[in-house]
This record gives sequence, structure tokens and C-alpha cells, in this order.
Amino acid sequence: MDRWPLKLAALALTLTVLAGCSGAKGAAAPEKPGFMQARAASDDERETNKEAPAPAAGKTAATEALQPGLPAARMVIKTASLSVRVKDVDAAFARAMQLTEASGGYVQSSTQSVEGGQRADLTLRVPPDGFLPLISSLEALGTQESKSLGGQDVTEEYYDLDAELQNKVQVRGRLFQLLDRASKVTDAIQVEEQLERVGADVNRIKGRMKYLQTMVGLATVNLSIYSEARPAAEEFINWSMIGHGFVTAARVLVRALFFILQALVVLIPLGVLGGGIAWGVAAVLRARRKS
Repeated sequence: MDRWPLKLAALALTLTVLAGCSGAKGAAAPEKPGFMQARAASDDERETNKEAPAPAAGKTAATEALQPGLPAARMVIKTASLSVRVKDVDAAFARAMQLTEASGGYVQSSTQSVEGGQRADLTLRVPPDGFLPLISSLEALGTQESKSLGGQDVTEEYYDLDAELQNKVQVRGRLFQLLDRASKVTDAIQVEEQLERVGADVNRIKGRMKYLQTMVGLATVNLSIYSEARPAAEEFINWSMIGHGFVTAARVLVRALFFILQALVVLIPLGVLGGGIAWGVAAVLRARRKS
């Protein structure tokens, strides 16, 4: 019975020691003031923008092609331009949209006009697997007038962008470390300026890579549909306008001659009358001089 107080005292001492240890572990050291509070944000950004590590120098091209983020096959942007003449432009327009949707693509833009003959222009986006089958189906809409196919290999550009992106990400990581160790406000401001510049480069590279992925993932077909009823060609010389010009000139000439005749009818009598008066006055003056 005498041992119970000793046991209770030992138990209370043990609990007190454990509580003190847990309180010491739970207390965190205060963060540095000012720009050092950006450490937590920088850690979150590093986790969010984590990129794949750069490939080792000794790896072969086949091994690099299997790295995360890099394509396993060549990246080719496929494009085509096709012009066809059809009997019914509206029906061919609707059929072209149906064929595009059936191939897993969509109509990016379309325009229709009737000036100079009915016409429709479409820009179609379709997966690479349905690229050639769609062109064959579009050719069957009417009479083919022109056709061109093209492909741009962007694999090398994509690899270069990926390598540049990895370098920029490594530089950004080192800048985050410098920001954590910055003790002066001026040093922290300089590091943040560099981080802003590097971050802009990273976003630019990611945007370009995303654009290349989008263009490779969907081929582009520019389709022009014309009506078979072509408008009549304009004459090189418009004889009707020339004839109308001659008629107008003749009318102006006749009116001018008529005006001249009217003037002569009025001016001739006035001239005769004026001449007679002048002759009479001259005769009177000569007679006075003689006398």
C-alpha cells in the first residue's frame, strides 16, 4: 500500500516531461521579416511548376524521345488547300461540314459570298488520322480545280524549346534559393526582378510548346467551293459606253452650233445698224470740216 504514492508521483513526473517536450517541438522559430516571408509562396510555386529534369548527356536519341514531356514520334504540322466546283454550293457546304464532323474534326471558320458567282470558303481542323480520308471525300463533292498538301516538321524546334524550358526552370529554382537567403531588402528586390524575367521566359516557352502541340494534334484544310455557273466575262471594250459618248458629244456640238446661229441672227442686224450710224456721223463731220 505504501508503494502507490511513489508510483503516482513517478507517473505525474513522466507526464510533465512529455508535455514539455511536445511543447518545445510544436513551437516554431519566427520567420525573417520583410521579403523573407515569400519563402512559403516560393515553395508552393516550386511544387506547382515542377518540371521534368534535363536528360543526361550520354543518353541516345531513342532514350531522349521517351523522356516525359517529349514526343515519341516526329511532330509534323499538316496543311492542305483544296478548290472544287459544284452545282449547288449550299448543299456542298453542308456536306463538307458533315464530313468534317464525321472525321472527328470541326469547322474553325467559314464565309459565303455571291459577288462574282456563289462561293464558300471553309477552314477545317481534323485529326491527322482523318486528314487524307477527308481530302478524298471533299474531292468527291464536285470538279477539283486545285489541290496542295504540305507538312512542317517541328520536332527539332520542340526539342530545343524543351531543353530551354528545363534550363529556365533550373535557373528559377536557384533564384528561389537566393531569395530565401537574402538578408537585405535591395538584394531581395534584385532577385525578384530576375525571377519575374525568368518566369516570363518560362511562360513564353510553354505557350509556344502548347501551340505546336495543338497544331500537330489537328491538321488544317482550307476548302474553297465555287459554283459551276461562272459569271460572264466583261468585254475589254464597252461599245455601248463608246456609242453613248459619241451621241453625247454630237448633242453638245449641235447645241453649240445652234447657239452660234442665234448669236449671228442678233449680231448681224445690230452690226449693220451700228455701221450705218457710224458712217453717217463720219460724213457729217467731214462736211463741217470743209465748210
